[in-house]
This record gives sequence, C-alpha cells and structure tokens, in this order.
Amino acid sequence: MIKIEYSNTNYNNLFRYLTKLLHLKVKDNTGTLPSSIGEGTIQLINLQNGIQIILFDHVLNEDIIFHRKKTNQNFYIMRVDEAADQNENSKTALFFSDAGTEWYYMAPAKTRLRTMHLLFAKNWLQELLMNEPKGEVLITNALLPGTLYHYEILDSEYKRLMNHIIQRQKESAFEQLIIQNSVMLIIERFFTRYYKKISEEYKPIRASADELQRLKTVESEILKDFSYTPPNINQLSRMAAMSPSKLKLIFKEVFGMPVYQYYQKHRMQKGKAMLITQKYSIKQVAAELGYTHVKDFSKAFQKHFDQFPDELIN
Repeated sequence: MIKIEYSNTNYNNLFRYLTKLLHLKVKDNTGTLPSSIGEGTIQLINLQNGIQIILFDHVLNEDIIFHRKKTNQNFYIMRVDEAADQNENSKTALFFSDAGTEWYYMAPAKTRLRTMHLLFAKNWLQELLMNEPKGEVLITNALLPGTLYHYEILDSEYKRLMNHIIQRQKESAFEQLIIQNSVMLIIERFFTRYYKKISEEYKPIRASADELQRLKTVESEILKDFSYTPPNINQLSRMAAMSPSKLKLIFKEVFGMPVYQYYQKHRMQKGKAMLITQKYSIKQVAAELGYTHVKDFSKAFQKHFDQFPDELIN
C-alpha cells in the first residue's frame, strides 16, 4: 500500500514531496508516474489569485491512502474526486474543509483516480464572499471558526468543469486564464448551492464575534486529546466566560449539536480514521480514545457507524 501523509499549506512543497515519494519524472510542473508504480500524471498549478492546485490523473498498481493531517494554518481546501474501478463503476464527490480538519481517503489498486485539490487562503475567500449578495450569511454559517467539513455529490456541470481543467495545457497565459475561470466557476457553484441549501433554514446566530472566538477555545479544548475525559459544562462555561445555559445554547446553534455529542462524533471519526490506516489494532485505538475496555469502544463505535470495528477492518 502507498501512504501519502502531509499537512502542507503550500502545494509547491507538497508537489516536491510527491515527486520524491512516487519517483515522478517531472517536466514543467507535471510529474509522470514510473510503470513500476502505475500510469498517469500529477500536476501542480499556481494561479495568479493565489489559488494552488494539485491534479491527480492516474491508475496505481497498489492501494493508496491519502492522510491529510490537521494544521492551524488559515487555509481552506476544496477537493473534487472522481474514482472509477476496473468495471467503470464511478464514485464522485466534492469536499470543502479548512486546514484544521483531518481526513483520510483510500482508493484500491487499479482505480482510475482523477482528483483536484484546491488550496486558498481564508482571507481571500472571505473577501470574495463579502462582495457577493448574501455573503455575510455564508461567512457566518459555512466559514465559522472551528472544524469544517462539507460534502456533495458531483453533477454533470462539476464534472465538465473539472475535465476542462485536467485536459488543458497550462503553459500559455491564455490557458492559465481559462483554468482560473473554470476554478472560479467551481467555487462559485459550490457556494451558490450551499447558500440555497441553508437559506430556508437560516437563523441569525445569537452570539457576538468575541463569544464565537471563546467558543472556538471551548471546541479546541474538548477535541485536543481524546484519551482524557473532556471538562464538564461548568468548567467549559468558566473557560468561555459565559453561563452554562448560554454556552449550551450557543454551542448547539453554531455546531448543530450539544457539546458532548459533538465531542463523541469527532472521537468516533478519529477512531475510524485510525482503523482505516491499518497501523493500529482495535485495542490500541480504544486506548487512544480513552476507553479502558475494548468492548465499550466497540459498542460506541457500532452505535455511531452501525458496524463494529472488526467489521470495518475485515
């Protein structure tokens, strides 16, 4: 299995890492895979507005797992995936998250993988959205400080735009402009659809900017180490300098669920991510998540994912 682990918020550095790891033959920021590993290319594109792109278009001889580690850098990542197995069964999706979100993605050997990773600064996106109608609603809801993870299935327009980018040759300034326009259309389409999704249920969050920042401190505290029981509501409310009732109210408004449910959700996602890597036993994962008994972890895991840990591994 090929494992790609990284936390880069500069795709020039990530491309150099991939070049070394996969023994790419590079010309003009396009790396070609050696036949011993697979066939296809990985491309790096730097756009004038600061957006960086890594394009994967290849078939590998081995299973591959991508592990993006979380960082505290002020960047957003948009990932557009299209994977087809040997029977041409295709799975497609678009993901949007911030650099503080850890994620794993695994593709079996002989999968045709076409993936586009977009990286852009938070202040650039916020400035972009502030100039758009209803941009404040998007910033308040989609770009709240905290762990972000949005997902949607690709439709034909998303696929058309991604194919447009992959098939372009990027040497000339004119081709760069075409690529940049296609990227901006993808970003615009995602946020237009996301606004439509939330507009009917939108309610202003009853919290000031200062309170949201203190809420971020609470979130960081409960997610920083799953091997320990998180502070209780009274302790967290003192940390946030607000009453327990107000903390519970604002936390649920911002994150969509109560404090402990939010903690448990990310705790279980961390356990699943560890199991997927196949580097840890169920006992090791249970201990990492603060469970004294493996059976208690297995029960919690089954409740959350509707399958037991050993079923996931098998």
